[in-house]
Amino acid sequence: MKLRTIVGDPERHEIEVEQGWLGQRKVTVDGDDIIDKWALISFNETQRFTVGEQERHEMRVKFSRGLSGLKIDIYCDDKLLAKS
Repeated sequence: MKLRTIVGDPERHEIEVEQGWLGQRKVTVDGDDIIDKWALISFNETQRFTVGEQERHEMRVKFSRGLSGLKIDIYCDDKLLAKS
């Protein structure tokens, strides 16, 4: 599952988040890997990072997987920006 969104104005950044059933979790910012890991045992995990130089944003990505499926929530400065 992939989820893509844009953060910032005028300094814009493309955030792409990917999660697979086997535990792969990946976050890219403007095409560069920020997080690329496997979480075989973890069903819920939150990753935090910052984007921007002049216009900085605190990002948080919540990964979930369970019987109801895969879920990704992307927060920017503690506000829900996108979810799947």
